[in-house]
Amino acid sequence: TTHTLVGAVLGVGLARGIGALNMRVVRGIFMSWLVTLPVGALLSVLFFYIIRTIFGA
Repeated sequence: TTHTLVGAVLGVGLARGIGALNMRVVRGIFMSWLVTLPVGALLSVLFFYIIRTIFGA
């Protein structure tokens, strides 16, 4: 899963020393976490209204 991959990336980087962390990868991981929840919520609202419009309430 995603959590396993993130844990592996961060764990190996920290085991080799903080300087071994690829901050570009870490930044990408955290940005994807920050973006996922709001985008998922907006898509849910959008699909809700589309389906409600098509099938009626």
